[in-house]
Amino acid sequence: MMKLSLSGKSARSRLSILFASATFLSGILATSCGGNETDTTKPVVQKVSSRVKDRKAYSLGEEHARVLLENADNEDYVQDGLLDIRARMSNIESNLGRQSAVDYERGFTDYVRKNCDSLARIIF
Repeated sequence: MMKLSLSGKSARSRLSILFASATFLSGILATSCGGNETDTTKPVVQKVSSRVKDRKAYSLGEEHARVLLENADNEDYVQDGLLDIRARMSNIESNLGRQSAVDYERGFTDYVRKNCDSLARIIF
């Protein structure tokens, strides 16, 4: 199991703040790019399965987590990597659908939780 070496509470808090900021910003971008303000119809929410349906997306999430963890000792790389993961999730959802994006995220989070519990506690 790979251990993440962070230099004190300040590094952990910076990672937490960065991840929260990335999540917040992606939420703002998603809502601000929503379309016509006069459209009163409710958006269709695509339901997703609790089981993995898109194995390729799941495997891709695992692969990206593996690459991120290989460079976990470089805080800047981890920060950039987390932003890239969020961007990929958005791209996958736009191009392949919500289920694939959720499966990608599951692959990523499952791999991080399994292989680097110290990072998982910080970002999840």
